[in-house]
Amino acid sequence: MNFQFVKQWATISCFSLAVISGLIQDGQAQQRKASFFCSTDGGKPATIARLPQPNGQIDQKTLIIWETNAFQEYPAEKRCLIISQKFQDNQDTGDLKFIVSGKANGWPVLCASKENHNYIVDCPDSNILMTLLAQDNSQEIIKKLVEINTGSSTTALRHSSDKVLVSNGNLKAINVGKWMENSPETNIPNVDSPETNIEENNQCMWNCE
Repeated sequence: MNFQFVKQWATISCFSLAVISGLIQDGQAQQRKASFFCSTDGGKPATIARLPQPNGQIDQKTLIIWETNAFQEYPAEKRCLIISQKFQDNQDTGDLKFIVSGKANGWPVLCASKENHNYIVDCPDSNILMTLLAQDNSQEIIKKLVEINTGSSTTALRHSSDKVLVSNGNLKAINVGKWMENSPETNIPNVDSPETNIEENNQCMWNCE
């Protein structure tokens, strides 16, 4: 047998196996991709992340419990629905890597971003996660989200908020992957049950042309 042919065949075979392995791993990663929705935790509206695990189980983590009704025409339940969907939309587009400080139409916002910027970004409508009150400091809101969740988490990583809250220059941002890992388990028996899910409506919260 021609040695050069054997060498080429072995090289091609190894390359093919590497490609197949990469595709399998990528497919598994896609299957384990987090999803977001609005339900309840302790009887209160909550933005919840579903985290599929390699063993087939699903962890359910509460990211935000909605209690404030500062936007009086948009009660906590409605904000939960709209903002949870914003999380999911930006997850679907691959933009939900970081939560950064932004501005939109003169309002402070929290913005989904693929990068951790060292400046206040002009946030496109599609990347707005949360519109804040005019007097709100987006950097303070980012810090509070992390402090509340990592402080209430019962996981072994709850002390590592420095991994969740990342810096670029003078600005802080949330590393979404680490934020989910460090968030507390959802305090309801089964977030998929009809009794606990909040039904989505068609009403809009902002930028609703």
